Amino acid sequence: MTFVKLKITTLLFALLIPQILSAVISGIGYGATKYEAQKEALADLSLSIKSEVRTYYESYMSTKGIKSENNAFSNIKISSNLPIMGAQVSYKVEKLKIVAEMKLMAYYSKESYITKLKNLKIEIESILKTLNKAKKSSLKLELYLGIYSLLKEYDRYESVAAVLKLKLPSRPDITKQNTKSEIAKISSNIDSLSLASKVLASEFLVSRIYTYPVLLQHNTTVTEFASILQKKLNSKIDSVKTLKEADYFLVGEYIVTKKGIVLNYELLSIEMNRVVQSKTININPKAYKSLEVKPKNIDFDQLLNSGIISSSDLKVSLSSSRGSENLLFRKAEEIELFVKLNKMGYYYIVGYTQTKEGKMSYLLELSEGMGDSKFIKFVNADDASKWQSLGAFEVDAPYGIESLQVIASNKKITNLPSYKYDKLSEYYVISRNLKKALAKTRGLKHKKSTKIEMSEDVMSFTTMKQ
Repeated sequence: MTFVKLKITTLLFALLIPQILSAVISGIGYGATKYEAQKEALADLSLSIKSEVRTYYESYMSTKGIKSENNAFSNIKISSNLPIMGAQVSYKVEKLKIVAEMKLMAYYSKESYITKLKNLKIEIESILKTLNKAKKSSLKLELYLGIYSLLKEYDRYESVAAVLKLKLPSRPDITKQNTKSEIAKISSNIDSLSLASKVLASEFLVSRIYTYPVLLQHNTTVTEFASILQKKLNSKIDSVKTLKEADYFLVGEYIVTKKGIVLNYELLSIEMNRVVQSKTININPKAYKSLEVKPKNIDFDQLLNSGIISSSDLKVSLSSSRGSENLLFRKAEEIELFVKLNKMGYYYIVGYTQTKEGKMSYLLELSEGMGDSKFIKFVNADDASKWQSLGAFEVDAPYGIESLQVIASNKKITNLPSYKYDKLSEYYVISRNLKKALAKTRGLKHKKSTKIEMSEDVMSFTTMKQ
């Protein structure tokens, strides 16, 4: 009797094995070593899995008569690497090469995939419980983003389990579509700069980004609002400190309306200098109620940047070690300034400072000469069209809005704006009235002569303690 039972049991097992092993996906690889052959087999297996998954879901949607956008699995990126668990590999030698065959079989992989799906579901449900208690929008957004990431991971494992014809466990109670809708709701009512930075960071997922502070539209001055947002955003993305280290950079601007701030950031590629991605968000007034969002010097800034002296032949440019726009420098940071003339000529620089301590315009010392010569630099023909360094400057108090105006001429400059040395500040002060000082520098253009060429450039930056 025992012999008969054994035969029956063996026969039943033999009948079941083909069904269990019916779902088999394999990949073949060739190489000089086992490692190379296995690597190729793994890549081939991965491609086979993608093909099987694509075929499975096309068949699934066809037989169920549903549209892909309504299918819970429709957002799976077939092009992405799908997870391989419990694959079996065998080797043989063929014509002086090692052949590796890697098989993914339901019988060996079932437990790994089902356990992974159950663990992901438990993790998602745990976050949902935390979400129900969350009150801050920034925390809710972070949790929903976490759920969305886990749901995408769930789909990857489930897609492979499905083509292996495994019995799938029930899915989490929340879908990716629900999650995206909740993320959109939160993102449409941004009530803190922390939340604003998280929303932006969730869009810009590339590495090595240099972030410029956003500017108020048609303005060149960085505000307190922009400075704080920049610091928060940098803490949440893969940011770098200098443009030299960056593969991408972020630039943006904003407008202030009665309902809040409309802010746009654009991600540009350093290599191609083109927009790769952009994101526009609306920020609730609650998020910046105690912050300055409009520069106090907005009228002077517009005046300084309008009516710039320009010649069709002589061109002068002013820049810094961080470029010439969207500039924000903090305490103890070092700035290196550069000037470039496209042809032989002379130039001098006027500084305009606006701080809590007061306003002032001054002549910038460029050399150790005597009298007016200490403020005037000459560029010879050999140095034309080359950036000339004016040296390094360390950021120190008082902090505020700084603007530099370079005035260049093809003729020797003999009529600098009148100035007076101030012992307390150690500046060669032109005026405490910025508009009057500006009128003095621009007065040079009234000299009418076909032989005299004049050119001007302006660079503004903000300095802050933190």
